[in-house]
Amino acid sequence: MEEFLNHFKSHSRADQRWLSAVFEAVQQQFSPLLDSDGVSVVRLAQSVVEKVQRAVGSDYTDLPVSYRIVSVSELIRDQRTACCSSLHWSSAHYRDQAKKAEQMLPNYKALPRDNLLLIGFLCDGRADGTSEGEWRVRDAGGSVLCMMLKSSCLWLGRLMLFPTWNYIPQNAPGAAGYLEVVDPPVCVTLEAMTFDPGGALTEVMSVRHAAELLAHSCEDQVCVGGQVCVVGPLLFICGKRFFCLVLSDGGSSVALFIREPKHQYWRQCVCVGQSVWISSLRACSLHGLEGRRVLTDSCQSRLHPHTPLQEDSEEQDTHSTADDTRTPADAAHSLADATHTPADDTHLSGPAVRVKRSTIISFKGTVMKILNAEAGLYELDGQVGLCLAYQPTQKWGGGLRPGAEIQLHNVHFTYQASPFAPRVVLWACLRSSVQITAFSRLCSELQVLGPHGALQRLLLERNLGPSQYLWLCYCQKAIAERLSPRWVRPDRVCVVAGRLLDVVCDAEQKTQKKRNIYREMIQEPHHCPITMYCVRWPSAALWSVQQLCVWMLREVWSSLSLPALLSASAAHMTALELNAALRWSSVELRLEEASPDPLLLLGVLELQAESATLQLRDHTHTLHCLCVRRDYSPNISTAWQGCLVCVRRCTLVMERFMKTNFPSWKHLDQPSYITHKHCRVYLQLCMDDLIIISPSSSMSRHLADSKHTHAQGHAHRGCGESSKRPRSADAGVCERADSSAECVSLLFRLERKHGVTLQNVSADTHTRQLGFMCRAVCVGDVQRWSHDPKNSRIQERERDGGGQTVELHFTGSCVRWFPVLHPGCVYRLIALNTEDVGVLEAKGVSARGGVTQLSSPALLLQPQWRIHTLTEEPADAQAAAPALMSVSEVLHSSSAPEIVSFHGIISQRITLQEDNEAKPKNKSVSSAADTQEDLRVRLTVQDAECPGLMVHVYLDLSCGLYTLGLIAGAALQVHHVQRRVSRACNVYCRSLPISYVSVTGLRSVCSGPTAAPPPPPMMLLGSWASVRSQKCLVGQVKGHVVCVLSLRLQWICSLCSSIFTQTTCGRTHPPCDSTSAVFQAEGKVVLEDGTGEAHVWFSSESVCDLLMLNTVQWEGLQRLIRVKGHVKVYTRGRTMTCDDSPDDSLIQYLSCLCSSIRVCRQIHLTCRWRAQKTGKSQLRKVHRGQTEFICKFPPALQLQCQHIHTR
Repeated sequence: MEEFLNHFKSHSRADQRWLSAVFEAVQQQFSPLLDSDGVSVVRLAQSVVEKVQRAVGSDYTDLPVSYRIVSVSELIRDQRTACCSSLHWSSAHYRDQAKKAEQMLPNYKALPRDNLLLIGFLCDGRADGTSEGEWRVRDAGGSVLCMMLKSSCLWLGRLMLFPTWNYIPQNAPGAAGYLEVVDPPVCVTLEAMTFDPGGALTEVMSVRHAAELLAHSCEDQVCVGGQVCVVGPLLFICGKRFFCLVLSDGGSSVALFIREPKHQYWRQCVCVGQSVWISSLRACSLHGLEGRRVLTDSCQSRLHPHTPLQEDSEEQDTHSTADDTRTPADAAHSLADATHTPADDTHLSGPAVRVKRSTIISFKGTVMKILNAEAGLYELDGQVGLCLAYQPTQKWGGGLRPGAEIQLHNVHFTYQASPFAPRVVLWACLRSSVQITAFSRLCSELQVLGPHGALQRLLLERNLGPSQYLWLCYCQKAIAERLSPRWVRPDRVCVVAGRLLDVVCDAEQKTQKKRNIYREMIQEPHHCPITMYCVRWPSAALWSVQQLCVWMLREVWSSLSLPALLSASAAHMTALELNAALRWSSVELRLEEASPDPLLLLGVLELQAESATLQLRDHTHTLHCLCVRRDYSPNISTAWQGCLVCVRRCTLVMERFMKTNFPSWKHLDQPSYITHKHCRVYLQLCMDDLIIISPSSSMSRHLADSKHTHAQGHAHRGCGESSKRPRSADAGVCERADSSAECVSLLFRLERKHGVTLQNVSADTHTRQLGFMCRAVCVGDVQRWSHDPKNSRIQERERDGGGQTVELHFTGSCVRWFPVLHPGCVYRLIALNTEDVGVLEAKGVSARGGVTQLSSPALLLQPQWRIHTLTEEPADAQAAAPALMSVSEVLHSSSAPEIVSFHGIISQRITLQEDNEAKPKNKSVSSAADTQEDLRVRLTVQDAECPGLMVHVYLDLSCGLYTLGLIAGAALQVHHVQRRVSRACNVYCRSLPISYVSVTGLRSVCSGPTAAPPPPPMMLLGSWASVRSQKCLVGQVKGHVVCVLSLRLQWICSLCSSIFTQTTCGRTHPPCDSTSAVFQAEGKVVLEDGTGEAHVWFSSESVCDLLMLNTVQWEGLQRLIRVKGHVKVYTRGRTMTCDDSPDDSLIQYLSCLCSSIRVCRQIHLTCRWRAQKTGKSQLRKVHRGQTEFICKFPPALQLQCQHIHTR
């Protein structure tokens, strides 16, 4: 060291200390890597100082003492944050560059500057056993990956000074970062680490001559020179690494395959547009390219870049690349020119899928955003996408950080390949080259990529096209955000995304021909998987549950039209009737109507206790589901819990609840009369339409058993449902690992289930919680297990004993089992982590004092217990649940019990008026319970086979959970309701605390497109009157109007229903100051069809058609009635009269009108049977010629006209 410091005696102590540090670093880090006969340590240290001074630009007297020399091992170990260092930059220059970089991307900060001095040997990684065609900076302490904008093959093995560089660390344990060399390195010594003989150049052969030579047999080694037009990626196939170069000269080209490990770093030394010579090349044939010969390198091959001669021999020796060697033809194409490139359009087998041909272009831009590092997706210039997935994954992302400038050659241009990616996407294939022209000056998180990502494996295994791959990446990102890691393991996200791709793509649409990578790299014209692409397909959007909920909540009120909710008689309704009609309404839309593009929902089905329903959920939200089956069976298996399902077809149901006080229909355009509103949104799912992406363990066992049973009956069958029923739960749905736990189980068959009600929890606190009770029969005794049997097949020992009837009580969180428990089904109740069989034994109350015990032994279920549906029916099981009655049987059966259960179809739902004084509200109910206060409805349920038979069911929904799906057209089962007969001898039903309603079918879901309901049957009046006890409620009749019995026309107050005259209400005690009135009309006629006669009532909206008045005449009549307020005419004898002013012109006009042939005519009506009290038969005189008869006539059939048919 003293010999070295003697050359710098005139320097200060600070300089001396800095020089000492440099000498120690040279001695410890660099000298051990040089040959013993090489340069001495003193001379090497002097050379380092000289190169540093020259890089700083000093006058050879000042030393950069503020810079600390750092070894590679120190850089890797101590530098945990990204930084930059430069000997060229001043502080002002650094601040100016940092400001410009931050202005371009405001979301990022500039790299902080550290004064570090980095010196090291450039190697290709062979010394470290990591030869992957990359540069590495090495000293005695280790090596680090290095990336350079331009490099030379003559730098290999030389000691280099790096004036300007960025270091990007990787904070994962045991992982190192990499270097970005911004300015060309400076060679400290001209000697290499090892001896390199070089070799003399043979005669240089042109590309055209080489191509002609390859057409014939050639065994000699040749030297070929030309311009590089293709630089392929480094490939690793069958244990060998290689890359492809294509040299061109004029119209000729020749392909070179570089396979020697010591030459693979050449890929970093060449770029498109550069002229090179390569010596000692030999011809060979490639497997898969019969008749096509290529050139490959040998151990003696050398790369000689062709550069202009320079005056400075040192700069020539190090091949400084300050001058760009790109040709004008390789300049980046503008985006506007690229969008007008012609493309060929073809079509797949599906007529809606359009296929186009991509265009090969070059492009230059700036990386603005990393869209998906794992998928190789980047955003350039804020509007262009870049995909590198079809090339091997570059380590550390290849320096493609936000802010980096890149140049692309031979990339594919696609336009609108996918709706979930930028409209313009550039694709790099095996013939493309990606070159960084300027490193980013911004801090950004390092994206660590594996050598073979899951997305790339799917891309290669399924040979996906560009559009399918973009949709796969879109799904992978959505699944990772919404379902991982709670339900889908991170390493299985791509498996789930691949299964979704199977759902939207047919086999012939997603699979292309087998690839030949050699043809893709060298064949002309070029053809690869990116050459053809689909336009905006697949276009199915994968919505999150929250996204769908937000859309439904917005749609339910944006689609609200109050006049559309009312019938044609809205103009004749009083305020009470009007507001009652607006109290509840519903909107049903198909899932495909929510978006112009196809929609998919992906979520996990889980049971929820607060609403006792199945829920579709992900990380964003939960959504209630009303689950039905295509065969209208209510049996939903417990195995659906925990299944990851894809929903393609469903109905979106939005129920509105409003409290309004509109005075009349004229005020419907004033929303201030709406005092309160809320809604319920949920899905109507048909379980047969659900696609199981990843089944739960119970569903996997159920599917395996079903497949085994099916295979026994049918040895061969197509796999049409394979996409809907995966074979196993290998997609990574996370479940609790309790299968090895000891447990006890009880097999039982459910006989009866009661509805969910609010039950008392404690007499002291007066609190109530949800609960229900089931009655079941034990199939066998309680059994011990060493593992969780779940829903496995029934073993013989489980059938031993049994026969005991027990009551199962579900309270609190156990209420979640309500929607999957069905009478007649067999279940296995499991208590985990115990061997005590007593926990599942039902306890009874001992009878004392001769008292007979009526109740069965009871068992209170615990929240941690589990229930599994068993599809296998025990051999000794009795008949399933008793058959439900039909609506016809409820109406007509003389032996019908007081408590009935029946099935039918909802034809109408009416919300009844609130009864605030009926009973006090209990505020101690848990707020989590999904209850509805003060909600009572009347359902009109019609017979499934005879739509004319209907029964009214009155439900009090405030006593328990709200029931989903009670809308018109829904098939339902009504359980445990009380059958009653009104004073008018009409049968109706009312709910009890044990009652419940289950919706088993929805026409919009289970029957495809909604079909028009069948018309009512044609009825004869004589037959209808004779069988009116059978309550055929709706029918069509044709007959003749004999006479008009009565006609009442009036204006009444919309608030108090008093007679309204002119502009004032007629009520005086108490006075009414209402200014709104409605017109009402009612008529009653005698209709005869030859078999009998009936009294037909006409309401306000049909009286006008009965009298055959046009709109002007009807409005004029209303104005005349308003003067009087009320007019009524009726038949007396053969004429019509009224109680007051029979000579009034208006009365006479109405009398004549009702007696005219315009009214007394043939007419076709749709009528409803009108409720009435059972009356006695009447005695009437009937004259036949001169003879008088006294006949006994039964009460006339009373009908209400619903519609007048016009020809």
